[in-house]
Order: sequence, then C-alpha cells, then structure tokens
Amino acid sequence: MSQAVFENNMPYLIILMLVGSMGGGAWFYYTDTQATIATLRDNNAKLMIAAETNQETINSMARDYAIAQENISTLQIRAQEAEAYQDELAAKLRRHDLTALTLQKPGLIEKRINNATAKIFDELEIDSGKQSTTTN
Repeated sequence: MSQAVFENNMPYLIILMLVGSMGGGAWFYYTDTQATIATLRDNNAKLMIAAETNQETINSMARDYAIAQENISTLQIRAQEAEAYQDELAAKLRRHDLTALTLQKPGLIEKRINNATAKIFDELEIDSGKQSTTTN
C-alpha cells in the first residue's frame, strides 16, 4: 500500500519539488539583488562625494589661476616701468661725462655717489624684508 501511495502522489511530489526549487531560486535572486542594490547605492554615494571634491578642486584651481594671471599682469607692468627707469638712467649717464666731472669736482661727485649707493643698498634691504629704519 505504501508503494501505491507513493506512486499515486509522485506527480504532486515532483510539482512540490519544482515549486520549492523555484521559490528557493526566487529567494536567492531577491537577496542577491538587494545586496547588489545596497552595494551600488554605497558606490554611488562615494562617487557623488568624489565628484563634489573634484568640482571644489576645479573651482579652487580656477580661482588660483585668475589670481596668478592678475599677479603676472602686475609684474609685467612693473617690469615695463623698471625698464623705462633703466632706460632713463642710462640716458642720463650718456649725457654726462662722469670722468671729466669727477676730475673737476671730486668731492661733489664722491658725496653724490656715496649717498646714491647707500640709498640703493637701503632699498635692497627693504625689498629683501628688512624693516625700514629711516623716518621721512
């Protein structure tokens, strides 16, 4: 009798095993999909933070570039002014025969040269970071 019950219920057992397998497969697919979604959500959050950081870096670099361009323009203007002053000084030296003037008035020229040299050295020290000690 038990074999007859088994043979009569065999199609139901097969169907039960198939439904159980499908249910197990569906449960595995669901849990795996949820884990994948969680991983993708975490990765997306990390990518968003990285994108924000990159944008902030780009903005910072753009600001730094603009400041550098302003500084370069200022330096170019100052260099042109220095070249013009150099040309002016060279023209003055060409106009005057310092050798003949020195031979005629040595005390006058020596005092002016020494004062100008001291002034230039003071300006170089100030440009190098030393505090000015003279009062105007």
